[in-house]
Amino acid sequence: MITVDHVLRWTGGVLLQGDSSRTIQDVHFDSRELKGQALFVALTGGKRDGHQFIESAILNGAVAILVSQDDPQLRQKYPHITFIQTENTETAFQALAKGYRKELNLPVIAVTGSNGKTTTKDMIAHLLSGQFNVYKTYKNFNNHLGVPLSLLSIRPQHNFAVLEMGMNRAGEISFLAQLAQPRVSVITNVGEAHIQFFGTKEKIAQAKGEILDQTDPAGFVLLNGDDPLILSQKDRYQGKVYTYSIQQKADIYATDIRCDESGSYFNVHLNETSISCFMPLLGEHNISNVLPAIFIAYQYGVEPDVIKAQLKTLSISDMRFQTLEGPNGSILINDAYNASPTSMKAAAQTFANIYPQRQKVLVLGDMFELGEMADRYHLELGHYLSDKPFTIITMGEKAALISKVAGGIHCQTHQEAALTLLPYLTAQHAILFKGSRGMQMEKVIQHIMELTQTEAV
Repeated sequence: MITVDHVLRWTGGVLLQGDSSRTIQDVHFDSRELKGQALFVALTGGKRDGHQFIESAILNGAVAILVSQDDPQLRQKYPHITFIQTENTETAFQALAKGYRKELNLPVIAVTGSNGKTTTKDMIAHLLSGQFNVYKTYKNFNNHLGVPLSLLSIRPQHNFAVLEMGMNRAGEISFLAQLAQPRVSVITNVGEAHIQFFGTKEKIAQAKGEILDQTDPAGFVLLNGDDPLILSQKDRYQGKVYTYSIQQKADIYATDIRCDESGSYFNVHLNETSISCFMPLLGEHNISNVLPAIFIAYQYGVEPDVIKAQLKTLSISDMRFQTLEGPNGSILINDAYNASPTSMKAAAQTFANIYPQRQKVLVLGDMFELGEMADRYHLELGHYLSDKPFTIITMGEKAALISKVAGGIHCQTHQEAALTLLPYLTAQHAILFKGSRGMQMEKVIQHIMELTQTEAV
Protein backbone atom coordinates (compact mmCIF):
# COMPACT_ATOMS: atom_id res chain seq x y z
CA MET A 1 0.00 0.00 0.00
CA ILE A 2 2.26 2.83 1.30
CA THR A 3 5.45 3.14 3.33
CA VAL A 4 6.35 5.11 6.42
CA ASP A 5 8.28 7.42 4.11
CA HIS A 6 5.01 8.28 2.32
CA VAL A 7 3.45 9.11 5.68
CA LEU A 8 6.34 11.38 6.58
CA ARG A 9 6.24 13.23 3.24
CA TRP A 10 2.46 13.66 3.08
CA THR A 11 1.96 14.66 6.72
CA GLY A 12 5.17 16.56 7.41
CA GLY A 13 5.65 14.30 10.42
CA VAL A 14 8.90 13.51 12.25
CA LEU A 15 10.19 9.93 12.55
CA LEU A 16 10.75 9.34 16.26
CA GLN A 17 11.57 5.66 15.98
CA GLY A 18 11.61 2.93 13.34
CA ASP A 19 12.36 2.29 9.67
CA SER A 20 11.04 4.73 7.05
CA SER A 21 10.90 1.94 4.44
CA ARG A 22 8.40 -0.07 6.49
CA THR A 23 5.25 -1.00 4.56
CA ILE A 24 1.80 0.05 5.80
CA GLN A 25 -1.16 -2.05 4.65
CA ASP A 26 -3.96 -0.44 6.66
CA VAL A 27 -4.74 2.89 8.36
CA HIS A 28 -7.33 3.54 11.05
CA PHE A 29 -8.06 5.71 14.07
CA ASP A 30 -10.07 3.00 15.87
CA SER A 31 -7.77 0.51 17.60
CA ARG A 32 -10.51 -2.15 17.41
CA GLU A 33 -10.71 -1.99 13.61
CA LEU A 34 -7.05 -2.48 12.74
CA LYS A 35 -5.81 -5.15 10.37
CA GLY A 36 -2.25 -6.43 9.92
CA GLN A 37 0.65 -4.08 9.14
CA ALA A 38 -1.45 -1.11 10.25
CA LEU A 39 -0.82 2.54 11.02
CA PHE A 40 -2.81 3.68 14.04
CA VAL A 41 -3.71 7.38 14.09
CA ALA A 42 -4.06 8.68 17.67
CA LEU A 43 -6.76 11.31 17.23
CA THR A 44 -7.31 13.79 20.05
CA GLY A 45 -10.35 15.80 18.98
CA GLY A 46 -13.15 13.46 20.04
CA LYS A 47 -14.54 12.24 23.33
CA ARG A 48 -11.43 10.16 23.97
CA ASP A 49 -7.74 10.72 23.38
CA GLY A 50 -6.40 8.16 20.93
CA HIS A 51 -3.06 8.15 22.72
CA GLN A 52 -4.75 6.14 25.48
CA PHE A 53 -5.32 3.29 23.01
CA ILE A 54 -1.82 2.96 21.53
CA GLU A 55 -1.02 -0.27 23.37
CA SER A 56 -4.39 -1.72 22.38
CA ALA A 57 -3.62 -0.77 18.77
CA ILE A 58 -0.25 -2.54 18.92
CA LEU A 59 -1.89 -5.68 20.28
CA ASN A 60 -4.41 -5.49 17.39
CA GLY A 61 -1.80 -5.34 14.64
CA ALA A 62 -0.41 -1.80 14.48
CA VAL A 63 3.21 -1.62 13.36
CA ALA A 64 3.31 2.18 13.22
CA ILE A 65 1.73 4.91 15.34
CA LEU A 66 0.99 8.52 14.37
CA VAL A 67 1.04 10.69 17.50
CA SER A 68 0.99 14.33 18.51
CA GLN A 69 2.35 13.61 22.01
CA ASP A 70 5.63 11.77 22.38
CA ASP A 71 5.98 9.20 25.17
CA PRO A 72 9.64 8.03 25.30
CA GLN A 73 8.85 5.37 27.91
CA LEU A 74 6.16 3.85 25.67
CA ARG A 75 8.51 3.88 22.69
CA GLN A 76 11.18 2.17 24.77
CA LYS A 77 8.65 -0.51 25.73
CA TYR A 78 7.91 -1.18 22.02
CA PRO A 79 11.23 -0.76 20.17
CA HIS A 80 9.95 -2.71 17.16
CA ILE A 81 7.08 -0.23 16.56
CA THR A 82 7.50 2.82 14.34
CA PHE A 83 6.45 6.12 15.88
CA ILE A 84 5.77 9.29 13.87
CA GLN A 85 5.01 12.63 15.51
CA THR A 86 3.01 15.44 13.99
CA GLU A 87 1.55 18.61 15.44
CA ASN A 88 -2.10 17.64 14.80
CA THR A 89 -3.02 14.03 14.09
CA GLU A 90 -6.42 14.88 12.59
CA THR A 91 -5.05 17.22 9.94
CA ALA A 92 -2.18 14.78 9.36
CA PHE A 93 -4.71 11.97 8.81
CA GLN A 94 -6.51 14.11 6.24
CA ALA A 95 -3.22 15.09 4.55
CA LEU A 96 -2.29 11.40 4.40
CA ALA A 97 -5.58 10.63 2.64
CA LYS A 98 -5.07 13.49 0.20
CA GLY A 99 -1.57 12.31 -0.66
CA TYR A 100 -2.73 8.73 -1.11
CA ARG A 101 -5.62 9.84 -3.35
CA LYS A 102 -3.13 11.45 -5.73
CA GLU A 103 -1.42 8.06 -6.11
CA LEU A 104 -4.66 6.34 -7.09
CA ASN A 105 -5.53 5.96 -10.76
CA LEU A 106 -9.27 5.41 -10.66
CA PRO A 107 -12.44 7.51 -10.97
CA VAL A 108 -13.94 8.65 -7.69
CA ILE A 109 -17.70 9.16 -7.81
CA ALA A 110 -18.94 11.53 -5.11
CA VAL A 111 -22.53 11.74 -3.85
CA THR A 112 -24.03 14.49 -1.73
CA GLY A 113 -27.52 15.85 -1.02
CA SER A 114 -29.91 16.37 1.86
CA ASN A 115 -31.71 13.03 1.42
CA GLY A 116 -30.83 9.79 -0.31
CA LYS A 117 -27.03 10.05 -0.18
CA THR A 118 -26.36 6.63 1.29
CA THR A 119 -29.00 4.90 -0.82
CA THR A 120 -27.76 6.51 -4.05
CA LYS A 121 -24.16 5.66 -3.17
CA ASP A 122 -25.12 2.03 -2.54
CA MET A 123 -27.07 1.89 -5.81
CA ILE A 124 -24.22 3.31 -7.90
CA ALA A 125 -21.76 0.86 -6.39
CA HIS A 126 -24.12 -2.08 -6.87
CA LEU A 127 -24.83 -1.39 -10.55
CA LEU A 128 -21.15 -0.81 -11.36
CA SER A 129 -20.21 -3.99 -9.49
CA GLY A 130 -22.03 -6.00 -12.15
CA GLN A 131 -18.94 -5.43 -14.30
CA PHE A 132 -16.25 -3.81 -12.11
CA ASN A 133 -14.51 -4.06 -8.76
CA VAL A 134 -15.96 -1.18 -6.73
CA TYR A 135 -15.10 0.33 -3.37
CA LYS A 136 -17.86 2.26 -1.59
CA THR A 137 -18.05 4.30 1.59
CA TYR A 138 -18.57 2.00 4.56
CA LYS A 139 -22.07 2.58 5.94
CA ASN A 140 -22.43 6.38 5.93
CA PHE A 141 -18.93 7.42 7.00
CA ASN A 142 -19.23 10.70 5.14
CA ASN A 143 -17.60 13.39 7.28
CA HIS A 144 -14.14 14.92 7.87
CA LEU A 145 -12.93 11.59 9.27
CA GLY A 146 -15.05 9.15 7.28
CA VAL A 147 -14.06 10.40 3.83
CA PRO A 148 -10.29 10.25 4.54
CA LEU A 149 -10.79 6.78 6.02
CA SER A 150 -12.65 5.71 2.89
CA LEU A 151 -9.90 7.06 0.62
CA LEU A 152 -7.26 5.17 2.59
CA SER A 153 -9.32 1.97 2.26
CA ILE A 154 -9.21 1.97 -1.57
CA ARG A 155 -6.94 -0.72 -2.99
CA PRO A 156 -5.18 -1.13 -6.36
CA GLN A 157 -7.65 -3.80 -7.46
CA HIS A 158 -10.57 -1.36 -7.31
CA ASN A 159 -11.79 0.10 -10.61
CA PHE A 160 -14.06 2.72 -9.01
CA ALA A 161 -14.65 4.32 -5.64
CA VAL A 162 -18.10 5.65 -4.72
CA LEU A 163 -17.91 8.06 -1.80
CA GLU A 164 -20.66 9.75 0.16
CA MET A 165 -20.15 13.29 1.45
CA GLY A 166 -22.18 14.90 4.22
CA MET A 167 -22.12 18.29 5.90
CA ASN A 168 -23.72 20.56 8.43
CA ARG A 169 -21.66 23.68 7.78
CA ALA A 170 -20.66 25.67 4.69
CA GLY A 171 -17.20 24.76 3.42
CA GLU A 172 -17.30 21.13 4.52
CA ILE A 173 -18.25 19.67 1.13
CA SER A 174 -15.53 21.74 -0.53
CA PHE A 175 -12.95 20.37 1.91
CA LEU A 176 -14.05 16.75 1.44
CA ALA A 177 -14.15 17.06 -2.35
CA GLN A 178 -10.65 18.56 -2.38
CA LEU A 179 -9.48 15.41 -0.61
CA ALA A 180 -11.40 13.01 -2.88
CA GLN A 181 -10.90 14.78 -6.25
CA PRO A 182 -14.06 13.29 -7.83
CA ARG A 183 -14.29 12.58 -11.54
CA VAL A 184 -18.09 12.32 -11.28
CA SER A 185 -20.40 14.00 -8.77
CA VAL A 186 -24.09 13.59 -7.96
CA ILE A 187 -26.32 15.97 -5.99
CA THR A 188 -29.55 14.25 -5.02
CA ASN A 189 -31.65 17.11 -3.61
CA VAL A 190 -31.88 20.00 -1.21
CA GLY A 191 -34.08 19.46 1.83
CA GLU A 192 -34.53 20.90 5.28
CA ALA A 193 -31.84 18.80 6.99
CA HIS A 194 -29.38 21.05 8.89
CA ILE A 195 -31.44 24.15 8.14
CA GLN A 196 -30.74 25.33 11.68
CA PHE A 197 -27.12 25.87 10.62
CA PHE A 198 -27.93 27.62 7.32
CA GLY A 199 -31.20 29.51 7.76
CA THR A 200 -32.52 28.91 4.23
CA LYS A 201 -32.64 26.08 1.69
CA GLU A 202 -30.92 28.38 -0.82
CA LYS A 203 -27.86 28.49 1.43
CA ILE A 204 -27.97 24.70 1.77
CA ALA A 205 -27.99 24.45 -2.04
CA GLN A 206 -24.95 26.72 -2.24
CA ALA A 207 -23.11 24.54 0.25
CA LYS A 208 -24.03 21.33 -1.59
CA GLY A 209 -22.90 23.02 -4.82
CA GLU A 210 -19.37 23.25 -3.46
CA ILE A 211 -18.86 19.76 -4.84
CA LEU A 212 -19.19 21.15 -8.38
CA ASP A 213 -16.24 23.49 -7.84
CA GLN A 214 -13.99 20.54 -7.01
CA THR A 215 -15.14 17.98 -9.62
CA ASP A 216 -12.75 17.24 -12.49
CA PRO A 217 -13.95 19.23 -15.56
CA ALA A 218 -12.96 16.24 -17.70
CA GLY A 219 -15.64 14.17 -15.94
CA PHE A 220 -19.31 15.03 -15.49
CA VAL A 221 -21.92 15.88 -12.87
CA LEU A 222 -25.44 14.55 -12.50
CA LEU A 223 -28.07 16.82 -10.94
CA ASN A 224 -31.65 16.18 -9.87
CA GLY A 225 -33.70 17.94 -12.54
CA ASP A 226 -36.75 17.90 -10.29
CA ASP A 227 -35.06 20.17 -7.74
CA PRO A 228 -34.79 23.81 -8.90
CA LEU A 229 -32.41 24.64 -6.06
CA ILE A 230 -29.95 22.00 -7.29
CA LEU A 231 -30.25 23.22 -10.86
CA SER A 232 -29.50 26.76 -9.70
CA GLN A 233 -25.94 25.62 -8.96
CA LYS A 234 -25.17 24.03 -12.34
CA ASP A 235 -23.13 26.94 -13.73
CA ARG A 236 -20.49 26.36 -11.07
CA TYR A 237 -19.26 23.30 -13.01
CA GLN A 238 -17.03 23.73 -16.04
CA GLY A 239 -17.61 20.29 -17.57
CA LYS A 240 -20.63 18.31 -18.75
CA VAL A 241 -23.80 18.71 -16.69
CA TYR A 242 -26.48 16.02 -16.96
CA THR A 243 -29.88 15.89 -15.27
CA TYR A 244 -32.23 13.14 -14.11
CA SER A 245 -35.95 13.24 -13.42
CA ILE A 246 -39.05 11.28 -12.50
CA GLN A 247 -41.33 14.17 -13.49
CA GLN A 248 -40.15 15.34 -16.91
CA LYS A 249 -37.78 14.59 -19.77
CA ALA A 250 -34.09 14.86 -18.88
CA ASP A 251 -30.81 13.22 -19.85
CA ILE A 252 -32.15 10.20 -17.99
CA TYR A 253 -35.75 10.00 -16.84
CA ALA A 254 -38.31 7.46 -15.66
CA THR A 255 -41.89 6.94 -16.85
CA ASP A 256 -44.72 4.44 -16.24
CA ILE A 257 -43.88 4.21 -12.55
CA ARG A 258 -45.85 1.82 -10.40
CA CYS A 259 -45.18 0.11 -7.08
CA ASP A 260 -46.58 -2.87 -5.27
CA GLU A 261 -45.47 -4.86 -2.25
CA SER A 262 -42.76 -6.61 -4.28
CA GLY A 263 -41.05 -3.40 -5.43
CA SER A 264 -41.06 -0.74 -8.15
CA TYR A 265 -41.62 -1.03 -11.91
CA PHE A 266 -40.62 1.74 -14.31
CA ASN A 267 -39.20 2.52 -17.75
CA VAL A 268 -35.91 4.36 -18.05
CA HIS A 269 -35.06 6.55 -21.03
CA LEU A 270 -31.55 7.68 -21.93
CA ASN A 271 -29.62 8.19 -25.18
CA GLU A 272 -32.74 7.28 -27.19
CA THR A 273 -32.74 3.93 -25.39
CA SER A 274 -35.62 2.65 -23.28
CA ILE A 275 -35.07 0.05 -20.56
CA SER A 276 -37.89 -1.69 -18.72
CA CYS A 277 -36.82 -2.00 -15.07
CA PHE A 278 -37.82 -3.61 -11.78
CA MET A 279 -36.18 -3.27 -8.39
CA PRO A 280 -37.26 -4.74 -5.05
CA LEU A 281 -37.34 -1.31 -3.40
CA LEU A 282 -40.38 0.84 -2.79
CA GLY A 283 -41.15 4.46 -3.54
CA GLU A 284 -40.76 7.10 -6.22
CA HIS A 285 -37.94 8.62 -4.18
CA ASN A 286 -35.97 5.41 -4.64
CA ILE A 287 -36.60 5.49 -8.40
CA SER A 288 -35.20 9.01 -8.36
CA ASN A 289 -32.22 7.75 -6.35
CA VAL A 290 -31.49 4.91 -8.78
CA LEU A 291 -31.47 7.04 -11.96
CA PRO A 292 -27.95 8.41 -11.33
CA ALA A 293 -26.76 4.85 -10.74
CA ILE A 294 -28.22 3.66 -14.06
CA PHE A 295 -26.80 6.67 -15.91
CA ILE A 296 -23.29 6.28 -14.48
CA ALA A 297 -23.22 2.52 -15.10
CA TYR A 298 -24.38 3.09 -18.68
CA GLN A 299 -21.80 5.84 -19.24
CA TYR A 300 -19.04 3.50 -18.10
CA GLY A 301 -20.09 0.71 -20.44
CA VAL A 302 -22.22 -1.57 -18.28
CA GLU A 303 -24.62 -3.34 -20.65
CA PRO A 304 -28.38 -2.71 -20.23
CA ASP A 305 -29.02 -6.41 -19.51
CA VAL A 306 -26.43 -6.31 -16.72
CA ILE A 307 -28.02 -3.13 -15.34
CA LYS A 308 -31.45 -4.79 -15.32
CA ALA A 309 -30.08 -7.88 -13.58
CA GLN A 310 -28.29 -5.78 -10.96
CA LEU A 311 -31.44 -3.75 -10.30
CA LYS A 312 -33.29 -6.95 -9.40
CA THR A 313 -30.78 -7.70 -6.64
CA LEU A 314 -30.63 -4.21 -5.14
CA SER A 315 -30.85 -3.89 -1.39
CA ILE A 316 -30.29 -0.89 0.83
CA SER A 317 -29.03 -0.42 4.34
CA ASP A 318 -31.04 -1.39 7.41
CA MET A 319 -33.69 0.97 8.75
CA ARG A 320 -34.40 2.41 5.30
CA PHE A 321 -37.92 1.21 4.48
CA GLN A 322 -36.93 -2.22 5.77
CA THR A 323 -39.92 -4.57 5.74
CA LEU A 324 -40.24 -6.97 8.68
CA GLU A 325 -42.72 -9.68 9.61
CA GLY A 326 -44.52 -8.48 12.71
CA PRO A 327 -46.54 -10.38 15.32
CA ASN A 328 -49.87 -11.94 14.35
CA GLY A 329 -49.34 -11.44 10.62
CA SER A 330 -48.75 -7.69 10.87
CA ILE A 331 -46.19 -5.92 8.68
CA LEU A 332 -43.67 -3.56 10.27
CA ILE A 333 -41.66 -1.15 8.12
CA ASN A 334 -38.53 0.14 9.80
CA ASP A 335 -37.68 3.47 8.16
CA ALA A 336 -36.17 4.81 11.37
CA TYR A 337 -32.67 5.67 10.17
CA ASN A 338 -33.40 9.39 9.85
CA ALA A 339 -36.11 11.89 8.96
CA SER A 340 -36.70 15.34 7.52
CA PRO A 341 -39.93 17.00 6.37
CA THR A 342 -39.22 15.94 2.78
CA SER A 343 -38.40 12.32 3.61
CA MET A 344 -41.37 12.04 6.00
CA LYS A 345 -43.77 13.05 3.23
CA ALA A 346 -42.08 10.74 0.72
CA ALA A 347 -42.33 7.80 3.13
CA ALA A 348 -46.01 8.52 3.82
CA GLN A 349 -46.75 8.75 0.09
CA THR A 350 -45.00 5.46 -0.61
CA PHE A 351 -46.73 3.80 2.35
CA ALA A 352 -50.14 4.98 1.14
CA ASN A 353 -49.60 3.30 -2.24
CA ILE A 354 -48.74 -0.19 -0.97
CA TYR A 355 -50.63 -2.88 0.93
CA PRO A 356 -54.03 -1.61 -0.28
CA GLN A 357 -55.91 -4.26 1.69
CA ARG A 358 -54.37 -3.26 5.00
CA GLN A 359 -55.04 -0.46 7.44
CA LYS A 360 -52.00 1.80 7.88
CA VAL A 361 -50.41 3.11 11.06
CA LEU A 362 -47.67 5.76 11.11
CA VAL A 363 -45.40 5.88 14.16
CA LEU A 364 -43.46 9.14 13.95
CA GLY A 365 -40.75 10.76 16.05
CA ASP A 366 -39.23 14.22 16.14
CA MET A 367 -37.35 15.67 13.17
CA PHE A 368 -34.10 17.23 14.39
CA GLU A 369 -31.84 20.06 13.21
CA LEU A 370 -34.69 22.28 12.03
CA GLY A 371 -33.78 25.15 14.34
CA GLU A 372 -36.35 27.94 14.70
CA MET A 373 -38.42 26.31 11.93
CA ALA A 374 -39.00 23.11 13.93
CA ASP A 375 -42.54 23.91 15.12
CA ARG A 376 -43.58 25.07 11.67
CA TYR A 377 -42.29 21.94 9.91
CA HIS A 378 -43.90 19.56 12.41
CA LEU A 379 -47.22 21.41 12.13
CA GLU A 380 -46.99 21.36 8.32
CA LEU A 381 -46.41 17.61 8.40
CA GLY A 382 -49.44 17.22 10.66
CA HIS A 383 -51.60 19.19 8.22
CA TYR A 384 -50.23 17.13 5.31
CA LEU A 385 -51.20 13.89 7.07
CA SER A 386 -54.53 15.08 8.46
CA ASP A 387 -56.58 13.99 5.44
CA LYS A 388 -54.60 10.81 4.75
CA PRO A 389 -55.94 7.35 5.68
CA PHE A 390 -53.49 6.73 8.52
CA THR A 391 -53.74 6.10 12.22
CA ILE A 392 -50.99 8.30 13.65
CA ILE A 393 -48.95 7.67 16.79
CA THR A 394 -46.19 10.10 17.74
CA MET A 395 -43.34 10.31 20.23
CA GLY A 396 -41.12 13.28 21.08
CA GLU A 397 -41.56 16.91 22.06
CA LYS A 398 -42.05 18.33 18.56
CA ALA A 399 -43.85 15.29 17.13
CA ALA A 400 -46.66 16.06 19.58
CA LEU A 401 -47.56 18.89 17.20
CA ILE A 402 -48.13 16.33 14.42
CA SER A 403 -50.65 14.46 16.56
CA LYS A 404 -52.27 17.70 17.68
CA VAL A 405 -53.03 18.72 14.09
CA ALA A 406 -53.65 15.28 12.57
CA GLY A 407 -55.68 13.80 15.43
CA GLY A 408 -53.06 11.29 16.45
CA ILE A 409 -52.13 9.59 19.70
CA HIS A 410 -49.07 11.00 21.44
CA CYS A 411 -46.77 8.86 23.59
CA GLN A 412 -43.95 9.82 25.94
CA THR A 413 -41.69 6.76 25.63
CA HIS A 414 -40.78 3.96 23.24
CA GLN A 415 -42.46 1.46 25.56
CA GLU A 416 -45.67 3.47 25.74
CA ALA A 417 -45.75 3.62 21.94
CA ALA A 418 -45.27 -0.14 21.77
CA LEU A 419 -48.14 -0.72 24.21
CA THR A 420 -50.35 1.65 22.22
CA LEU A 421 -49.62 -0.38 19.08
CA LEU A 422 -50.67 -3.77 20.50
CA PRO A 423 -54.26 -3.57 19.12
CA TYR A 424 -52.84 -2.87 15.64
CA LEU A 425 -50.63 -5.97 15.51
CA THR A 426 -52.93 -7.96 13.25
CA ALA A 427 -52.90 -9.39 9.75
CA GLN A 428 -55.06 -6.43 8.70
CA HIS A 429 -52.43 -3.80 9.57
CA ALA A 430 -49.14 -2.41 8.30
CA ILE A 431 -47.11 -0.08 10.52
CA LEU A 432 -44.38 2.36 9.47
CA PHE A 433 -41.78 3.72 11.93
CA LYS A 434 -39.85 6.91 11.16
CA GLY A 435 -38.02 9.70 12.99
CA SER A 436 -34.66 11.39 13.22
CA ARG A 437 -31.72 9.20 14.21
CA GLY A 438 -31.61 10.54 17.73
CA MET A 439 -35.20 9.38 18.34
CA GLN A 440 -34.20 5.72 17.80
CA MET A 441 -37.69 4.75 16.68
CA GLU A 442 -36.50 1.20 16.03
CA LYS A 443 -36.66 0.75 19.82
CA VAL A 444 -40.45 0.77 19.55
CA ILE A 445 -40.16 -2.32 17.32
CA GLN A 446 -37.83 -3.94 19.85
CA HIS A 447 -40.34 -3.33 22.64
CA ILE A 448 -43.15 -4.73 20.47
CA MET A 449 -41.20 -7.95 19.95
CA GLU A 450 -40.42 -8.23 23.66
CA LEU A 451 -44.02 -7.57 24.67
CA THR A 452 -45.48 -10.09 22.22
CA GLN A 453 -42.93 -12.75 23.10
CA THR A 454 -43.80 -12.31 26.77
CA GLU A 455 -47.50 -12.65 25.96
CA ALA A 456 -46.82 -15.82 23.96
CA VAL A 457 -45.07 -17.38 26.95
